[in-house]
Amino acid sequence: MAGRGFMKDKKMITKEWHKNPALLCLFVIFSSLAVYINSLSGDFIWDDIEQIVDNPVIKDIRNIPSFFTSDLWRLIDNPTIGSYYYRPFFLLSLAVDYNLWGLNPFGYHITNLVLHALASFLVYQIGRRLFLKSTPALLGSMLFAVHPVHVESVAWISGRTDPMAAVFFLLSFYFYILFRDGKGLTMLIFSLISYFFSLLSKEIGITLPLLLLVYELSFKPQSVIQDKVSHPPLTKGGWGDFRDNKIRILQIAGIYLVISVVYLYIRALVLGDAIGQFSASPPFEKRIYTSFGVILDYLRIMVLPVNLKLLYDVPLRESFFNWQVIFSLLLLAAVFIATLLTYRKDKMVFFMSVWFFITILPVSNIVPLKPTMMAERYLYIPSIGMCLLGGLMFYRIYRAGSSLSLSPYLNILICVPFIILSAMTFQRNKLWKDEVTFFAKMSEDAPQHAFSHQNLGDAYRKTGDMDKAITEWQTAIRLYPLHPEANNSLANIALMQGDYQEAVHRYRLALKGRPENSESHYNLAMALERLGNTEEAISHYREFIKYASPKHHDIVEQVTERLRLFDRDKGVYEGKYLNRGI
Repeated sequence: MAGRGFMKDKKMITKEWHKNPALLCLFVIFSSLAVYINSLSGDFIWDDIEQIVDNPVIKDIRNIPSFFTSDLWRLIDNPTIGSYYYRPFFLLSLAVDYNLWGLNPFGYHITNLVLHALASFLVYQIGRRLFLKSTPALLGSMLFAVHPVHVESVAWISGRTDPMAAVFFLLSFYFYILFRDGKGLTMLIFSLISYFFSLLSKEIGITLPLLLLVYELSFKPQSVIQDKVSHPPLTKGGWGDFRDNKIRILQIAGIYLVISVVYLYIRALVLGDAIGQFSASPPFEKRIYTSFGVILDYLRIMVLPVNLKLLYDVPLRESFFNWQVIFSLLLLAAVFIATLLTYRKDKMVFFMSVWFFITILPVSNIVPLKPTMMAERYLYIPSIGMCLLGGLMFYRIYRAGSSLSLSPYLNILICVPFIILSAMTFQRNKLWKDEVTFFAKMSEDAPQHAFSHQNLGDAYRKTGDMDKAITEWQTAIRLYPLHPEANNSLANIALMQGDYQEAVHRYRLALKGRPENSESHYNLAMALERLGNTEEAISHYREFIKYASPKHHDIVEQVTERLRLFDRDKGVYEGKYLNRGI
């Protein structure tokens, strides 16, 4: 009898495993790690070189306070030119990784995978709270965990700003749900802290207060659903009926807005501007015309992730009266109106859809984006709503099919998309293996974008393949004659070969494209010096000192000393030529 009872219990456990939240959490975490396991062998790529390898700031923990008082790129590159990226937690994470791993990219990739696993876990937990069921939450979180659109954010070390911001964003949202469902004011405090941390990781966190307001409009708290008679007061962690608590909802929203204002004030104090604008940014109206098609493309690659690219060469729409602009606007408006119409019929679908539209706003080119107006990493947080919506749709299809005795076939059918997406993600991770592989694919994706060819040329230079490097730099200049980096690179070759006239010509073009380029000023001064043009050489050495990065401090000291001697001797410019190019 005991043996039969044991067998019965074993069958029940086997049958009900898929309803065990702990096992499902582990499954989501395992899946999110498994599909990115091959990214652990990836090298430092693209921004990783400047932000990690050549970045002296993260290599000394005494610099940590400066992370909170300076622009992200101002600390690393040009101290006089800002990028309007205020992301101190990102730099903090790099500093921690450097102290743990040095310059071993393996450790940095581990951090990225852990952040993605945490984000996937939180998507599952939030899904359970919203759906009140484990299965749609599992399906939605699995879509998020394995979707190939997230490869850029996970396989690229510098892409971790998105998973990091998402972890704090989701934590804040989850704690807010717990507070709203009567778990105490402590949950609200945790939510507010997490929200602020999300802002310090990446700017997209600013969308959370609006998302919380829409959440309030869409769902009743569990305390109301479970007990419509007794509503504990707000001060004890309860919420009461929505209609009786509009003022309290506005009060809570006000707290999040206060934190937003504090963040924007700190940001403006540090950067000199709360929002910011890159130099030579396209006009606002043209960016908006272009954004209609970009947002539709984001929806497309979420639903059907084909033709994914490392660089999207999006053409700028010059006029509203362009059939592509008008068509994109009408189609986008139709999608948005359809979303609004679901509010009364299905608030779950409404909220998941609106999640996308709200969180995509900061990356829809209202604020100019570089180097391209569209990138897959911008989808990391917006995709959460789409993935949960997809999980809900899969679940409803499964339930409808079960009533028709189609469960065995549907089990297989639903598994197929996840297997395909996982395989796509695993395959795309390989593009982040090294810089040559990465930029070669980028040049293939955007053959008319000078940026990709210049970077591929630089990658070839690092491997010693100078013929291919020169070819790519020449291609970049053909596409953009004033390209600063490509002209500077070709000028460096001319300088080393002793062709000073060609070097001067190229450096001048580089400075037309980027007047604050300290390296071009320095190298141009060297070339002019060899041509005997001392006065102009000195002026460019002074410009070099003005714009030089901290990583060139030793060269700055040499140039400063030579200029000091020149000034002391009243124009007698003596001594050996500086022979160290940048």
